[in-house]
Order: sequence, then structure tokens, then C-alpha cells
Amino acid sequence: MAGTGGLTALQRSVLERVAPRLPSQSLVVALSGGADSAVCAWSAVAAGRSVRAVTVDHGLPVSGPLVEAARNVAAALGIEHRVVAAPSDDDSEAGLRAARYLALEAEAAPGEVLLSGHTSDDQAETVLGNLVRGSGGSGLAGIPVERAPWLRPQLEVSRAEIRQVAAELGLPFADDPSNLDVSLRRNELRHEVIPLLEERFGPSVRERLARAGAFLAADDAELERRALGVPLRMGDDGVRVPAASLVTLPLPVAARVARRALRAVLSPYPGGRRDVESVLDVAAGAAERLSVSGDNIAAREGPWVAIYRAGDPEPLDALTLPVPGSARFGAWLVEATPLPGSPVPALLGRRFALVTPGGGPLTLRAAGAGDTVAMTEGSKDVAEALREAGVPPRLRRRWPVVERDGKIIWLVSVRAAADAAPRKADTLLLTAREVG
Repeated sequence: MAGTGGLTALQRSVLERVAPRLPSQSLVVALSGGADSAVCAWSAVAAGRSVRAVTVDHGLPVSGPLVEAARNVAAALGIEHRVVAAPSDDDSEAGLRAARYLALEAEAAPGEVLLSGHTSDDQAETVLGNLVRGSGGSGLAGIPVERAPWLRPQLEVSRAEIRQVAAELGLPFADDPSNLDVSLRRNELRHEVIPLLEERFGPSVRERLARAGAFLAADDAELERRALGVPLRMGDDGVRVPAASLVTLPLPVAARVARRALRAVLSPYPGGRRDVESVLDVAAGAAERLSVSGDNIAAREGPWVAIYRAGDPEPLDALTLPVPGSARFGAWLVEATPLPGSPVPALLGRRFALVTPGGGPLTLRAAGAGDTVAMTEGSKDVAEALREAGVPPRLRRRWPVVERDGKIIWLVSVRAAADAAPRKADTLLLTAREVG
């Protein structure tokens, strides 16, 4: 371990607990200017890792001294430092935290790991705060040690130890005065509730709360592992979840699947308890569609529960489908491949179509009102064909068709036009698949 010579016993103890958690990748420390993140940066440097620091400036009255302290800490440690602005219309604790995380994650390069300086005290406060709020297992598990791209290597180190190490090292940190504002629940827990519990039940309350969070985190990880086994179908129009999984899985697992789907739509938030219940109710058939947070809808669509934004989706522009080649249209990737050789029987496939090559360029566009596709006798209204195929109404206005010379030759994944079938040796294969 680099840089351990001449350390005090406490400095060595902290480094021995933090360094093994640090990966070999390049690290970015979220340097707030406070003691916790300053020691986190020092540990990364002392452990011999490649590290740089980023500070978020919210432009608040308290921001200036903290940004200056962060600059001084980075200079003292000899690491690269960058300040990024992240003003927020929501100056609540949650709003600023969301703006801060977005800014930091945008700053990290691919492959870099973001470090935060959270301590075991932060863990204890989070577990207790979530308990008071009525959270489930995931909330009571507290702050995760790792959730890409974030790593919190100091969660087993107390705030008192961190502050003492920062003082011993002479790091020029500054305290955030907002941390003394007990009108904020986090600070009320820190300065009033937990000290009262320690007075009544002993000084190890913080340690026991953090330990309880660690036990619950292990249980939560196993439930999350099972939930991750359920595939989600992502698209630019929302996300779909297999309804059967939500109905048949144990409730703790199904709820996590629902939260994962909600997070894909509401990122970075996984929705609240009522949102999860709405998704599960739709899956169970208690309702065809229900509202969820953020002006979104959870609705049953065949074997799926779809979560999507309410209102009409944005229209998609028509584009040319190259031959040979492929084109992305909404949630679909459509490909055209020439197949020279013997005549091939006409196959009116769902995921593919065989059509006669030649003629004008192929156009990929959305189905429109009045569109028809040629049948062996007469024609079929496209809207009716989509309905018969079980395509949900909200998707029909964005459903792709392949057109040539002003005529639809393939209603993608539903029906090929009868008069587009191959009549000579060469064949054009059209295929399509949904992509996330």
C-alpha cells in the first residue's frame, strides 16, 4: 500500500479499511470541501490509485467557502480538480442532491468510478430516517456500498474518526453550515434524535443502526438478484414488464421488479409505494390502467404491463431503408438483405417478409390513417390489422411500415403485402426486431 510511512495509528486503521474497497480503475472523488470527502480523496491518493476530484457548485450562499475549501484540499493532495456548476430550481435537500448526482455522473468518463465520502454515521442516520419514513427493506438497507458508477468506501468508518484523521493531516476542509439546520430531518436525526437514543440506550446506537442496515442489505441483495432475472423491454416509448412475472413471483421480488421498471421511466427515482402497487394491480388484472408518478401510466398490454408517459407520443419522421442495410425507427431495427438465387415461396411472416426487389427506394414510416396493405383479394385496413395483431392503441400511430412506390409492402412484424411477394429468382428479405 503506497504512502503508509509515517502514518498515525488511526490514519493507518482508516486506510486499511478503505483501500481494499478501492478498485484499480481511475477514480473521481466527489469533493464537497468537507472532512469526509477530503479524507476519501486522501485515502485514494495514499492507496496509490489514479484519482481526480470534482466539486459541484450549486450557486448557493454557502457554496463559495465550500468550493474554495475543495480547491485547497485538492491542491494539498496534488490531484486534478474541476468545479462544475449545478444550479437547481428545487433547492430542497432532495432536489439539490439529485442535481448534484446528475452533474457528477455527467462529469465521469466511461470506466471511471465515482467515490463519495459517506461514513457509518451517514449510514445510521439513513437507516433511522428511512425507518421513520416507513420504508421497506431496500430503504432500511441504507446506503449501498456500491451502485454503479458510485462507490462509498468509508461506510465502515465513523465520522469522528474521519474528522480526527482530517485534523491530523492538516487538510484544509470546511464545515457546511447547513449541516446545523435542525429543520432538515437529516440534521434533526443527527443532532437531536440519535444523541437522545445514545443517552437512553448507550453510545453504540449509531454502530447498531449501521449494522442493522448491513444485515438488511445482504437480504435485499438476494431479493434484488432474483428481481434482476426478470427481463424488461425498454423502448423510447416507455418500458414493458412481463405481467406473469409480477403475478407469480413472491411479493418482495415482484415489488423490486416493478421499482426497476419505474426507475427506467422516472430515473433516477424508483417511484413510491403507490406507484409499485399500481403496477402490481395492473398486472393482477385489478385495473386495465392506472396513473403513476410523473404524469405516467401503467397499463395492461397483452402479456405485458407497460409504463409510459401519458398523452400522444411524439411523431416519427419517415426515413429511407438502405438496401442492403438497416435503419432504426422508434423501438424497431429494420433490415433489408438481398437474397439472390432460386425463387422463394411467399412467406407472410411476422418478424420477416420476403418481397420482390427492385422498384423505387424503400421508405420506413409510421402507419397513418387510411393506410391499407394488399391482400390476395382486395386490401386490409392497417389499423384493423394492427388491432387484430394485438398492437396496443398507443403504439399504432408509431408502428412502422415499409413503403415502396407509394404502396405498403410490409406492415412490420404483422403482415406482408400479397402483391409484394417474390415472383423471380432474386428475393429481398426484410427483418425487424425490437431494440432497447
